[in-house]
Amino acid sequence: MNKFPTRLHLALQQMYDRISECEDGLLKPVAIDRGLTLLQKLGYPPALLEALPPESFDQAFPLANPFAKIVELEPGTMLDLGCGSVLDVLGCALMLPQLKEIVAIDSSSGLLEIGRRRLQNFPEQSARITLLKADLNHIKQSGLQPADLILMNGSFNLVYNKTDFFKQLTQLLRNDGSILIYDFLLSESLPPGFADEVDNWLWNIGGALSETELRVAVKNAGLEISRLNELERIDPVARCEIVIRKKA
Repeated sequence: MNKFPTRLHLALQQMYDRISECEDGLLKPVAIDRGLTLLQKLGYPPALLEALPPESFDQAFPLANPFAKIVELEPGTMLDLGCGSVLDVLGCALMLPQLKEIVAIDSSSGLLEIGRRRLQNFPEQSARITLLKADLNHIKQSGLQPADLILMNGSFNLVYNKTDFFKQLTQLLRNDGSILIYDFLLSESLPPGFADEVDNWLWNIGGALSETELRVAVKNAGLEISRLNELERIDPVARCEIVIRKKA
């Protein structure tokens, strides 16, 4: 029996619990951009950042600014998998009035509670938002309706079995809908044994696929990549925007 998925789930849970309890922001001791600085660098809309209280940014650690692409895709309903403290969810609700319903899922009770408190300040928008707790490695389909858009901003590489995961997503995506992923793809091979260490997955690297591996996993689930845009190269990975649809 493969115990790695269980170990990964526990490690992610511990990390998210620490993040949700950290008053000084996400991973404070690490010399990387975070919080408001990161959001500004990624091009998050200034109007959105000005509309939110400063504490909204402390637990924010997205891989990209998804809003321009979401506006282009024009979804009426959205499923955010790995929503964290609901920054992207709230941004979509504020900026996209055509979104009738947003269901947001995360495995961290602490981050979801932060999100619930944040939504209390936006009652009009929160009426369209449903927050649910679930592990993406064991996502349940029951009770979830197919959505026009499935968003994963920095959460895809935390999924262990990506082929099986894509097969589940086909049941949660409308026939004319899109899966929008922002995450790392491998630009070169990882050292032997690197992906066998749980800690290497927590930074979205250990679970990264090559472009070839991603295309195989997508194809095996009856899906196809309609767009793959490299946003930034940081060998051995490239930060990418990926749009996936059901095969015509």
